[in-house]
Amino acid sequence: MLYHPLLFIIRIALKIFCVSIKIQNKQALQQRGPLLIVANHPDSFFDALVIAANTKYPLSFLARGDVFTKPWHNFLLRALNMMPVYRQREGKEHLYKNQNSFDASVDVLKQGGILLIFIEGTCLNKNAIQPFKKGAARILQQAVAAGVTPAVLPAVITYNGFKHFGKKICLMLGSTVPATQFFNKSALAENAAMERNNFNNHVMREMISIFKEPPSKKYKRPIYLFPIIGVAWFWHAPLFLMIKTFVAHKTKGTVFYDSVLFAVLLFAYPLYLLLLFMLLYSIGLPGFINLLIIMLHPLLAIIYTRSKK
Repeated sequence: MLYHPLLFIIRIALKIFCVSIKIQNKQALQQRGPLLIVANHPDSFFDALVIAANTKYPLSFLARGDVFTKPWHNFLLRALNMMPVYRQREGKEHLYKNQNSFDASVDVLKQGGILLIFIEGTCLNKNAIQPFKKGAARILQQAVAAGVTPAVLPAVITYNGFKHFGKKICLMLGSTVPATQFFNKSALAENAAMERNNFNNHVMREMISIFKEPPSKKYKRPIYLFPIIGVAWFWHAPLFLMIKTFVAHKTKGTVFYDSVLFAVLLFAYPLYLLLLFMLLYSIGLPGFINLLIIMLHPLLAIIYTRSKK
């Protein structure tokens, strides 16, 4: 129920947070399911948001289980169609729950949905393709055994940095292939491991073939925009610097900086505008001028970010 409203807000927020998102073979994200998207995982939850925001139809995701422990996190993540998957480091007592998520993933494909899995199974804040885990292959194998024949779409995402505002992102999509190219419904149990290896090897080759170096970290701004950029910075600096410092402290030593910064800004920015509106109203500023100032804030934020070329 909340997926579409949240994604609408996220799409707008990405226009402020990112300088550019360049997509290679974008039409691949316009297709219906059943579809399994397998991607690399350089920037935590931010990867999922970027892919979901540019996909025509709703996505379901698998995400690390330890972030579902708090009720508010659990509610929000599930509202975005995320399902927990647990690793051994998060406690052996949780591993049995993975089968529930695998079954739910197969159900998504059975219903003609789109499933996104980060096939590396870990995030390292590196623009590189890491060794694969077997989770994606197992889910696909289970789906084919249940009579579902999803298509498979490899994807690679790279960033010009992992700890800053104003990102340049490249999302590269490969060729879609049917799952039956790798898995046979009537295959013998002893062939299961070989099928999974063949699948992972194909995806690895495809990802390597579409991989491109991340965008440059250098920016250029048009000189004529400097006055507008200055005003945008002045209006937003109090909120941004406070949140940036807080997030940097809370996520120190982790890969979550971008994801947490984006999430906090996503919810704090509307509150900031509301408080500013109330402050301006309390000092007697005419309503239409007050409203104009509030409406200019996100526009100036977009200009500030998008002026970086």
